[in-house]
Amino acid sequence: MKIEEAYLRFVNQVNRNLTNNNINVDKPRFILLFNDISNRYLSWILEKRNEDVIRYVAPLLVLDKALVKVATEQRHEDFELPKDYFDLSNLTVFASSKNCGLVQLKTWEIKNEDLEEKYYDEFNSPSVEWAETFYTTASNKIAVYKKDFSIDKANLSYYRYPKQVDISGYIHMDGSPSQSIDPEFDDKVVNKILIAMSKEFAAINEDTQRYQVDSNRLFSEI
Repeated sequence: MKIEEAYLRFVNQVNRNLTNNNINVDKPRFILLFNDISNRYLSWILEKRNEDVIRYVAPLLVLDKALVKVATEQRHEDFELPKDYFDLSNLTVFASSKNCGLVQLKTWEIKNEDLEEKYYDEFNSPSVEWAETFYTTASNKIAVYKKDFSIDKANLSYYRYPKQVDISGYIHMDGSPSQSIDPEFDDKVVNKILIAMSKEFAAINEDTQRYQVDSNRLFSEI
């Protein structure tokens, strides 16, 4: 769906939902709301992790991207997250030691608060013999933990941010003219986003103290 058609559909939807007809939604506000709701829709889908709906965001899944190592510390090696990273799907790492060649390790994420406990727990600590380790995320990096071995490479499968749309006909805050950038979702998903946008828009205009609709209500039955 072209962004211009999406804009017209949204204006029509808003005027059906509110008692005041002929509401004029300016384009900058429409773009801000569309991009915000797109990100919240992706977050809602990934929280559910339901096989029936996660297929809607499958185009945003990036598979096996090789990560760049940015630091080597005593207990962990750090890899930079991609700039368009939204949420993790799977992390595959390869390690080696003096007595062992390149080995693929099973990985799982832990909370930073649990680090000391896990690191010194014989059943959970990083082990090249058992081919497993854990990782934490912070400051746009993934820290992969090690003991008497090195982390040679890491491949990340992740969900990226949706492409941020735009529409021609206004001036950005930096003074540059806007240009049309169409949604990358298929029409079914765009329609879901537009309906959710109209719910949010109606709630804000009916109650100025209410800024966001709960996600479960926002995306239910759409």
